[in-house]
Parts: sequence; C-alpha cells; structure tokens
Amino acid sequence: MDLPQRASVVIVGGGIVGCSLAYHLTLRGCTDVVLLERKQLTCGTTWHAAGLVGQLRATYNLTRLAQYTTNLYASLEQETGQATGFRQTGSIAIATHAARLEELKRGASMAKCFGLEVQTLGPSEIAALWPGVNVSDVVGGVYLAARRRTLLHRHRAHGRSAF
Repeated sequence: MDLPQRASVVIVGGGIVGCSLAYHLTLRGCTDVVLLERKQLTCGTTWHAAGLVGQLRATYNLTRLAQYTTNLYASLEQETGQATGFRQTGSIAIATHAARLEELKRGASMAKCFGLEVQTLGPSEIAALWPGVNVSDVVGGVYLAARRRTLLHRHRAHGRSAF
C-alpha cells in the first residue's frame, strides 16, 4: 500500500487511541484520514490491555463512556465486515475478607444504578460459575455479566487507512 502524498488528518500511532480517533473522525464525515503505525496496529502498549472491556468505572461519566465503547465493539463486526473476536464473558471478583466483600457490594450497588447486570454471590455460587476454583477461603463475590472482551484486527472502512 502506497503512502498518500496528502491527507486532511494524519494520526501517528495505531494504538487504541489512534484507531479510535481515526474511526470517530471518519464516522463524522472526515474521509481523508491517514493512520501511521511503525509496525502493526495495536502492537505497542495497547496490547497490554489484554482485550478486556470493563463496564464499571469510578464515576457516572466514565461508566457511560465504557458502555458506549462496549456497544461500539459489539457493532463493529457488522458495520465493517471484519471479525473482531468480540464476545461477552462476564467477570467474577472474589473476596477473602469481609472488608473486601463490603467494597465489592458497594461497587455492585453502583453498577445497578448504572443499569449493569450484577449479582452478589456466595462461595458455592462462585464455584458453580467458575469450575475448579478453590473457594475454601472465599467469603463471597460479585458477578458482572457486562464485562466484554475483544481481539483487535486490522481493517479498512469508512475511509480509514493504516500504514
């Protein structure tokens, strides 16, 4: 692929921020966007994120942003025709002390306020969801069904080009 001589927007860095910026600019009608990456997309520090897409954050606005991101990832494959590997798996946070369980319960309460599907669990319920886990010292936990994971793949759509 040849590098264009001109572009309205040039983004340096093909990590999650650069890719997101290119996507959102083109979604809003900017068709002359070039994304430059020295190796391959998301090969820098973005890969450290392990593809986990959490839903619950410390504030209302950050939680809404995380929910937007989740919905975006859920629609990308259909929109672009490129496989993303996106799938919802859920997450379990466990507590081995009462104070940690209380902290998890506060987070679960906040998650419910934000419309997330969350359940407080006892040790036997955790074992049922996570076969093979040792719950001998577990006092409880929280299951958040809205945790999602994605695998990022190279794609070209909406006028985006990666070099």
